[in-house]
Amino acid sequence: MRKTATLIALILAAMAALFTAPQAANAATTGDGVSLDARKAAGAEGVTLNSAVSSWYSGTVGAGGTQSWQWNNAPADAYKVGFSPSGASTSAVCQFQVTRTWYVQQPGGEREFHFTIKNTGTISCGTTILLNSLSAFTNWSTGGVNPGATQTWQWNNANPLNSAHLVGLIPSGATGTTACQFEVTRTWYVQQPGGEREFHFNVKNVGTIACSASIRLANATTSTSWSTGALSPGASGTWHWNNANPLTAVYLPGLSPQGASGLQSCDLEITAEWYLQRLNSGTAEREFYLTVKNVGSLACTGTVLLATA
Repeated sequence: MRKTATLIALILAAMAALFTAPQAANAATTGDGVSLDARKAAGAEGVTLNSAVSSWYSGTVGAGGTQSWQWNNAPADAYKVGFSPSGASTSAVCQFQVTRTWYVQQPGGEREFHFTIKNTGTISCGTTILLNSLSAFTNWSTGGVNPGATQTWQWNNANPLNSAHLVGLIPSGATGTTACQFEVTRTWYVQQPGGEREFHFNVKNVGTIACSASIRLANATTSTSWSTGALSPGASGTWHWNNANPLTAVYLPGLSPQGASGLQSCDLEITAEWYLQRLNSGTAEREFYLTVKNVGSLACTGTVLLATA
């Protein structure tokens, strides 16, 4: 089958759930507990869009500070967040990244997209938040998932080889009083010894009730790519894309691992993505960064694919 759940993870998570009270997903808040409505901030109340969704300003965020946002009445299959930071100084960059994304079905049936952003720089500054989306080329159901349980899925023959993948979720099964909440907690790419490329990802029920989700798998192709060079097991490499224009572009990176051998696969994962603004001789420049890690047991290489959502 093209999509295969790893049942061991489900069994272990279910056993853990018998002994540990499940934790609800965090509400959309700032560090001060204030809920942030993205549609209101974007002036998009009552607007339903499926691409180039919207943008709005975060306001000033202190170094290390976080904000959690929600996009309600979320109709698109899969959402991706980007940034256009502003407020860099001559001695310090303004830097932001997404630390978490998750999807919610409210008791009334409304679907929401939630995400948390963090100022990972050393100065207080702000950013234009860019929210974009992609349409899925396929979908399937998780089936019922208990609170705290995780499923691991794979999409094999992940072609074309110049495509980057994005997973969206449509939760289902909220009760009259409790939301259904799901999160994609990890994604990575694998090349099998026979040369087949696979896209793997973990989906977790981060709510407090058993429910299900429709998995929406989207992708985007690109002609922008470069090699990671050889990466030993556990090793990482970080790259940046400078002059990341236009400033409205939302990047969707992917990987095409190479070098599987014998019985060993080549496993690569993008472990971090962030945007920054830098002042170069007084001129502001936006840059996009990403870190790739070899999460397998074989030294190998890969192609970084820089697509846009």
